[in-house]
Amino acid sequence: MPQIDYMKVIGALAKTLSMETIDMKFHDRSTDRLDIIMGAAAAQEKKFTLSLTNFSAELAFSKQYLSEKDFEKWITAFEYELEQAFMKNVTIHRDEDASSHILKIGI
Repeated sequence: MPQIDYMKVIGALAKTLSMETIDMKFHDRSTDRLDIIMGAAAAQEKKFTLSLTNFSAELAFSKQYLSEKDFEKWITAFEYELEQAFMKNVTIHRDEDASSHILKIGI
C-alpha cells in the first residue's frame, strides 16, 4: 500500500471542482490505482483515475471536463489545496495526450 494519503488528494479534487465523490474503487484489484467518479447536483458525472506510488500520485482525466482557461485557473487552486492538505510544498508536472490531462503530483 502506498504511503501517500490518497484521501487528501481526492478531497482537494472535490473541493476545487465543487463536486462530491460518488464512487471510488481500486482498479483491477490493485491497491495503487483508483477509479473515482464525482458528481454534483447540476453537473454531469466525471471519472478520474488516480495512480499512487510512495511519495507521488498521477491524476488522469478527460480534457472535455475543463476548458483550457478553466483548467489553468483550476490547477492553481488544486495545487494550493494539496499544499494545505499535506502541509508541504507540492509539485505538479503537467502532461497530456490527445484526450486526457495527466498530472504528476510530487509530495
